[in-house]
Amino acid sequence: MQDEVEEARLYLQVGDEEVSLSGSIREVNDRWQGIKDQEGWKGSISKIRVASRESNSYYEKLSSKKGADLARMIDNCGLHRTADLILAAIHYFRSVENEADSPPRVLKQLLSSTGKWTEEDIEKWNISLYINRMIEGGAGDEKTPLLAYPPGTDKNRHVILTAAGVNHLERLSA
Repeated sequence: MQDEVEEARLYLQVGDEEVSLSGSIREVNDRWQGIKDQEGWKGSISKIRVASRESNSYYEKLSSKKGADLARMIDNCGLHRTADLILAAIHYFRSVENEADSPPRVLKQLLSSTGKWTEEDIEKWNISLYINRMIEGGAGDEKTPLLAYPPGTDKNRHVILTAAGVNHLERLSA
């Protein structure tokens, strides 16, 4: 049989529980089935299902699909710093929505539509200042620019992520 020859590997960590299996596809599958049936893993898997349902219901309650999508991105990447949130919002507009224009007021609307902050909270953020600092350089000691103006424009509403900006978000999400 084909699956007897192919090698498989499964690594899973849930809280303090850890599983590391390797072997043929059938062997890994059989051992995983046995582990799943153990009481400790049944509880862990049940907790994951409940958390997933609760998470989805939170996002479904948001009035804006864009806000829900950005909220998921923020939560999945574990973003907390204001500059990282603004960088993520710009990345969302460029990569997901394929927008070429994201004025600071629109970024504020998007961030408030996540339901994580009130409009009053976000109104205090000086998004233009954050953008300017990320253009000047904002990654570590090297001060590598995270944002840049595309050719032919010098307005903050048109900034795009540099390779360093994308790498910065990817590093935070890992």
